[in-house]
Amino acid sequence: MKDLEDIDVKILKELLKDGRKSFTTIAEECHTSKDIIWKHYSEMKKAGIIVGATIQYNYPCFGYEGIASIRLSVGSQHLNELFEQLTKIPNIRPFRIYNSAYNIGVFATIKNLKDLDNIKEMLIRRHPIIASKTYIWIDVRNTPENLSLCFAQNNGQVEEKKPREKCVNNSRVKLDEIDIQIVEELNKNGRAPFSRIGQSIGVSTDTVTRRYARLVHNGFIKVSIQINPLLLGYKAILNFCIAFLSQNKMEMVMENLSKIPNVTYIVKISGDYDFKVVALVKDIEEMYAINEEIMKMPDIGRIEVDMRKIPPMWPGPRQYISTF
Repeated sequence: MKDLEDIDVKILKELLKDGRKSFTTIAEECHTSKDIIWKHYSEMKKAGIIVGATIQYNYPCFGYEGIASIRLSVGSQHLNELFEQLTKIPNIRPFRIYNSAYNIGVFATIKNLKDLDNIKEMLIRRHPIIASKTYIWIDVRNTPENLSLCFAQNNGQVEEKKPREKCVNNSRVKLDEIDIQIVEELNKNGRAPFSRIGQSIGVSTDTVTRRYARLVHNGFIKVSIQINPLLLGYKAILNFCIAFLSQNKMEMVMENLSKIPNVTYIVKISGDYDFKVVALVKDIEEMYAINEEIMKMPDIGRIEVDMRKIPPMWPGPRQYISTF
């Protein structure tokens, strides 16, 4: 595991927040030179800490109803075979679950509720499923920059953050084929030069620049770098499913949850729980600290925790962009 300097942490946080932020701007904020920022960035790429760049994605803007999370309980004799089969199904991303009654999770992007019914029917009909549970994602707060990134920071204590910008109303903005092609190129490499994207899809650099600015301003996409969390000491992803006794303070609760270090994803969900809170942790102490901060929230009625392995490239492509 590489020890990060303060300037490394600043670079990673800024590029997780905005993957196309210029080195010049970061240098000005760090009161140093562009060459120093470039040097540290290049060293982190060489060390394998920075491994790529991709986009966050606003699914309804691209014709999807959204995302459903399906949890499956499968007999151990069928586990590996089923998991391998699920990796081959379009619009489905499976992952293993640990410390839970369910042992496989599935993120499914759906066009409509009928699409979800078809996916669930296919899973149950073709595979030996013991039990299943489904949650529909309603709203998302996606903040990969909330990683603490080093052991010395915060020790699990809540930190003050600047108010978030509100999402722009994009209901009147229509996409065309050029927009879709730009999004596909950025999904593969979020930091690809606009000139290269323009050459690839047959339009000018200026056209790509303007289209990208419009896509970001209207909340269709957001670029983030991708890192290897394993090289920074992270060991697991925790999923906290939380049900509240009262809905009166939900906005305040959500804001407080989003301030907990290493909580990078908060999802409003339908079903047995109100929120799904996702956090990356390095050790058992951080797991306890996050759990303690969550338990400080008022009116918690029920909480369920499970874990999954951390991938070597995170965030993954097309994570759901923040919607609230």
